[in-house]
Amino acid sequence: MAKKGSSGSVSIYFIAATAALVLVTAVLIDFARVAAFRKQSELAVKSGVRSVLSSFDPVLYSRYGLFVRGGEPADRIFTDTVNGNVPQADSAVFPYLDPQWEQTGVTESRPIADHVVFRRQVLEEMKYKAPIDLTIELAERLRGMSGMMEETAMTVDALERMQQAYDRREEALDRALEEQRIYGDAVRASLAEEIPNPPVQVSPVAATGNVSRVEEVANQYDDYVTKRLDDEARRQAILAREEERRKREEERKSQAKEGGGDSGDDQPTEEQPKEESAIEEADKPRYEAIVSGYETGASRLASALAVDAEAARSESEAAFNDAREAWLEAKEANEEMSRIASEAASIKRGAPKGEVVTADSASSAEQVQAMADLRRKAAEMVLVPQFFTQYEAEIDRQYEHGTALLGQAGAFSALAASVAGSTGKGESLRSGADRLQREYADFIGAYGSAGSILSERAAVFQAHRSQDEERKQEEEKANSEWAGAKQLLGMLTGRSGTPEERAVFDRLQQLYEDNLKWNEAEEEYADSKQANDPDQGRDEAVSLSGNLLSIVEDSLIGTRDQLYFSEYAISRMSRYDPAYVKELLRGEEAPLSIDSQQTEYILYGFHNPSGNIAAAYGEIFAFRLAVRTMEGFVECSKLGHPLLVLVAALVYGIRNAIADLNALVDKGTIQLSKYAKVATNYTDYLRLFMLLHGGSGNQMARMIAIMELETGVSFQEAYTYASGEGTASVKLWFFPGLVRMLGGSGDLGGTVRGGRYEATYSADYSYQ
Repeated sequence: MAKKGSSGSVSIYFIAATAALVLVTAVLIDFARVAAFRKQSELAVKSGVRSVLSSFDPVLYSRYGLFVRGGEPADRIFTDTVNGNVPQADSAVFPYLDPQWEQTGVTESRPIADHVVFRRQVLEEMKYKAPIDLTIELAERLRGMSGMMEETAMTVDALERMQQAYDRREEALDRALEEQRIYGDAVRASLAEEIPNPPVQVSPVAATGNVSRVEEVANQYDDYVTKRLDDEARRQAILAREEERRKREEERKSQAKEGGGDSGDDQPTEEQPKEESAIEEADKPRYEAIVSGYETGASRLASALAVDAEAARSESEAAFNDAREAWLEAKEANEEMSRIASEAASIKRGAPKGEVVTADSASSAEQVQAMADLRRKAAEMVLVPQFFTQYEAEIDRQYEHGTALLGQAGAFSALAASVAGSTGKGESLRSGADRLQREYADFIGAYGSAGSILSERAAVFQAHRSQDEERKQEEEKANSEWAGAKQLLGMLTGRSGTPEERAVFDRLQQLYEDNLKWNEAEEEYADSKQANDPDQGRDEAVSLSGNLLSIVEDSLIGTRDQLYFSEYAISRMSRYDPAYVKELLRGEEAPLSIDSQQTEYILYGFHNPSGNIAAAYGEIFAFRLAVRTMEGFVECSKLGHPLLVLVAALVYGIRNAIADLNALVDKGTIQLSKYAKVATNYTDYLRLFMLLHGGSGNQMARMIAIMELETGVSFQEAYTYASGEGTASVKLWFFPGLVRMLGGSGDLGGTVRGGRYEATYSADYSYQ
C-alpha cells in the first residue's frame, strides 16, 4: 500500500510540473506573438507613410526637381498599405498572427511654401551638381582675379582720397592767395586817392593851390607859409595905420575943442578920405582865399587819410586772418595726403588667395606693376614741409609791410592835420610824403593785383598743377561718356510690354506678396538706378566686382547656400536672350514675358516687363566697367600724374564697358579682360550676380511665385512631410488575464481588451 501511494504522488507532481510548463509555454507563445505583432505593425505604419510620400507631384519634380505630395489622397494610400500587411483569410498559410487595424490616419504638413523647407529641398537637389558646374563653368575661369580687383579697389580708394585732399589743398592755397590779393587791394584802394602811384617828385616849388594828395600838401607848404605870412604882415600894417589914424582923429578933436572952432573943423578935408582909402586898398591881404583853401584841403586830406588807413587796417586784418586760416587748411590737407600716400605704399600686390601672381595668371604682372607705380607716384604729389614754411613767412611779411605802410599813413595824417598856421614843417612834410609814396608803391608792386610776389606765388602753385587742366578735360570726357552709357541703358527701361505680359506680372506680384505674407518676411526693394557721377559709378562697380570675384573663390572653399541657390536658378529658370536685347537697343519690339526672364525676375524683382532686364545689363555694365578700369590703369600709366591716370582710366573703362555691352548682344560672348583671355557670356554674369545677391527670402518668394504660376500648384497646400498613425490588435490565444497581469509589471507597449492585445504606432517621414 505504501508503495502504491508513493507512485501516485509522483504522478501528481509530474502533472503539476507539466501544467506549469504548459502555462509558461503558452504565456511565452503569446508574448512572442505580441512581439511579432508589434514589429509587423510598426513596419506596416512606416511602410504606409513611405507609400504616402511615394506619391509625389510628377510635374513639379520633372520641371524643378522638387518633391511634394500628389496623386491619391494620403489617407487612402496609408490605409491600403497597412491593410496590405495583414494576411488574407483565404490564405493557405496558417495565420500565426491575425492583426486587425482598428484605426488609421495620416497628417500632412510642412508645405513647400515655407522658405526653410524650400531652401532645404533646393540644397538637397544641388549638393552634388552645383560645385561641379561652378568649378568647370566659371570659378576656374575667374580664379585669381579677385586679388587684383581687391588691389585695384584699394588703389582707387587711396587715389580718390588723395584727389579729395589734393583738391582741398589747392582750393585752400588759391583761397590764401586770393586773401593776399584782397589784402593788397584793400590797402591800395583805401589810399589810392591820397597817395599817387607811381610816386610824384616832392619839391618845395609848387604854388599854393588845391590840396587832395600827400605830395601836394608837402610841395605847396613853403608857398603856403610865404603867402600866409605876407597876409599876416599886411593885417598887422593895416591895424597899425588904423591905430595911427585913430590917434590923429583924437588929436584933431582935442584941438578943436580947445580952439572953440566951428563945426566946419569937424569935417575932413577932401584930400584926407582919398589918402586913407588908398592906403587901406594897398595894404589889404591878398591870399586869404588861397591860404584858407590850402588849410581846408590839408585838414580834409588828414581826415581822409586817417579814416581810409583805419578802414584798410580793419579790412586787411580780416584778409590776413583768412589767408592764415586757408594756409593752415592747405597744410593739414597736405599732411593728410602724406598719410594716404603712406597707406597706399603699404597695399600688398594683388594675387589669388594663397598664390603668387605670375604672367600667366588672370591678373598679370603688368597690371600689378602698374598699380604699384601708380601708388608710388602718389607720394610725389605731397608738398615738402619747406613749401608751407616759406609761404607762411611770405604771408607774415605782407602783413608786416601793410601794417608799416598804414602806420606811416597815420603818422602823415597827423602831420598834415597840424600844418594850419605852422611854419618850419616843410622838410618833415616832404620827407614824409616821399617815404609814404615809396612804401605805397613798393607794397602795390609786391602785393597788388599784378604784384611781383603774388605773381611768383601763383607761378609756384601752377608748377605742381601742370596737369590739372588736362585732368579737367578728362573729367569732362568721363561725364560725357557716362551720360552716353546712361542713355544706352535707359533704352532698356520704360518698355511697358503687351497687356497680356503686364497682366502676368500683376498675377506674379500677387503670388509673391502672398508668399511673403505667409512666411512673415519683409519685402525688399530693388534699386537699379545708375549713379549720376562717373566717379561714384566707378567706385560702386569696383566694389561690386571685387565682392563677386571674392565670392566665386570662396565658393570653392566652403560657401554653400548661395552657391546652391544660384546654380539652381541658373539650371531651372529661363534667361533673357541677348538677341532680344539687341532688338530693344535698336528701338524695335521684343518679347518681354516672364517666361523669357525668370532668372532676372528672381534676381531683381521688378514687377514690370523691362525692369529686370535693364537691372541685369546695368549690373553687367558695372562689372565690365570695373574690369576695364583696371585695364585702364595699365593703358594710361604713361600719363604719369596719378590723378590724371585715375580719371583717364575711368574714361577708358566707360568707353570699353559700353563696347563690351554691344559685343555681348551682338556676338553672345565677350573676353573677360585684355589680360585674361577668357570668353564669358550672359549666363556667366547672371551666375555671378546670383552668387552675390542670391538666397534671400524675397528671392525665394519670387522663385516660388514663378513655380506656382507655371504649374498651377499652390505651394501652401503642397506638403513635404507626412505623419502616419495606426491602432492595431491581435487575439491572445491562451491567457489574456495572465498577460494583462504580467504586463502590469512590465511594458507591453499596449493594452489588453476583451482577449485582444491592442497597440498604437506612428511614423514620420519627409522628402528632405
